[in-house]
Amino acid sequence: MVPLGALVDCLDARRVPLNRAQRASRPGCVPYHGASGVAGYVDRGLFDGPLVLLGEDSAPFFDPLRDVAFFHDGPLWAGNHVHVLRPRTGVDGRFLAHALNTVPFGAYVEGTTRPKLTRACMNSLPVPCPPLPRQRMIARTLDHHMDRIDRQLRELDAQAAAADEYVRVAIHHAVLPRGGPWPGPVPVHGVMRPVGGVFDIVGGGTPDTGNAAHWGNDVMWLTPADLPAGPPAWVGHGARGLSATGLAACRATRVEAGALVISTRAPVGRVGMTTAAVAVSQGCKALVPRGRDVDLRHAALLLRVAAPELRRRAGGSVFPEVDTVTLASLDLCLPPLHQQRAVAAKVWDMLDQQARQAHARDRMRAMLREYRPALRRACINGHGM
Repeated sequence: MVPLGALVDCLDARRVPLNRAQRASRPGCVPYHGASGVAGYVDRGLFDGPLVLLGEDSAPFFDPLRDVAFFHDGPLWAGNHVHVLRPRTGVDGRFLAHALNTVPFGAYVEGTTRPKLTRACMNSLPVPCPPLPRQRMIARTLDHHMDRIDRQLRELDAQAAAADEYVRVAIHHAVLPRGGPWPGPVPVHGVMRPVGGVFDIVGGGTPDTGNAAHWGNDVMWLTPADLPAGPPAWVGHGARGLSATGLAACRATRVEAGALVISTRAPVGRVGMTTAAVAVSQGCKALVPRGRDVDLRHAALLLRVAAPELRRRAGGSVFPEVDTVTLASLDLCLPPLHQQRAVAAKVWDMLDQQARQAHARDRMRAMLREYRPALRRACINGHGM
């Protein structure tokens, strides 16, 4: 092991920080490098490669799945949150960046809320330095495998985005068969009814967040953040619960299981179906079915598809908000109950299949993210060559 300071020349004195507005005022194709990678592009560079960029502060020093060191060959502008290092003769910059990403930084960074790698500590970092031909061989091998892993991760992200869009379109066409604008045509033997004619609408409230006596486990309490951002889903609890005192203080009403909860602000249009008795915050409305002629899952799908229409109707000066009158007046196109159930069953079969595929993607993504640093450590430490 060799101290990093013996392998590089530090060019930190030439750094010039630019804020976001300054970067926007000088557009170009030269990377502007921050603590965690490229933060934007500017019109010219302060440095020219080959260089190794090592985070100075606010870098992910304690996250083994994220890089803190980067190799760059070409023009570059660097701010004051990243160390700029020029490898000396006999040191391959690509190898050095890979090696630095295997260093345990815990003993070298200072601070807890905003960890910082000072120049003195940076110079003392222990780095392996095999002969230059071996450095280059390791760097080529790692570059090849890292590129493959990164491509696979990007492909998984693209698959997830495509699946989300497929689900959105499939749900829209399932509840609005012609795929047209809201509220769609009235189906044969169906009816058009406003939300207020199908559900009792129950508002919510939020007690004093600074009063510990208001919070507990007496009543589950849902906010917009507790509702699914994608398709409707069953929900039985939120991040926080209310005490009986808190429920009384905010004048919210507890509703039993089997209700819908829709977010009516920040953001508008998230929908959940309750599996337990809950109360809601002022950012939500609970919808309690009045009769048995509405399938809860089908109604949840309808309301999720109606989210753009609700956002269009929303009022509010600070942020969009749907009031009770606006929500109650929203028309729902309801087919006969047996058709509602058939549509809901078909959509939920599709959602179950998509969930299994998403789980497989998540497992693959986790495996790749863990394999990436493990492969790098094996190669740098001489166990993978």
